Amino acid sequence: MATLDSFREATGEPIQLDLANGYIADIRLNAGDINGRTITVELTDNGTPITSTDGITCALAYNTAPGSGLGDRVSMPAVFGTTTATYRVAVPRKALQHAGAILMGIEVSVNGTRTCSRNFHGIVERAVFDATAPDAQDQMGVLDKLIDDANKAVKNAVSAAGEAKDAADAARTSVIEYRQLSDDCKAKIAASAAIGVVFATQADIDAQYDSVIAPALSDAETIPPLTQSDIDWALDIINR
Repeated sequence: MATLDSFREATGEPIQLDLANGYIADIRLNAGDINGRTITVELTDNGTPITSTDGITCALAYNTAPGSGLGDRVSMPAVFGTTTATYRVAVPRKALQHAGAILMGIEVSVNGTRTCSRNFHGIVERAVFDATAPDAQDQMGVLDKLIDDANKAVKNAVSAAGEAKDAADAARTSVIEYRQLSDDCKAKIAASAAIGVVFATQADIDAQYDSVIAPALSDAETIPPLTQSDIDWALDIINR
């Protein structure tokens, strides 16, 4: 099964970090990604593979406002089954909030030391589907209303299903005795019985209720929530 690991690699090939001052090229990112593009680092020591990750940790550091912002970092989990120590992480959503250049670097920690790679830039391209656009809030407001209306419709449907179930239960448990029937009704029952019509017993009615009506009503009580397809359908209507 395909993993898309290579497809998602932001640098095209893993960053081969052999020396602390080794050159790292700038990379292209996209503000629309959500755990999309990844950065992979392969560590070597002057060309010698590092065969164990014991005691070695890596982090991806980034700063969206160099010189004025503190910046942030995310741990890079080790990738196993490789010929040398390898670490990979998806570029965090927080780093992609604004289009433009951000400062990035790799931090390698071992035995209480931390060594930072040379800086490189991530060039964040504006997302095609841009939730930060001026009219995005208006469209999102329409979408929110559609979702709210849909949720209300679901609640109304569940409520109606509950009322139907209550009515069915009431009808099922109510008993009309023969003596309460009108003379005309008794005469029709007698005539029907005389020609061989078979009348259902209470046990027959209960069995049909349990096997046919009850399952249908119980399914109506578990109407599923909105899916991503439902939301995409609503967005398609908004954008027409």
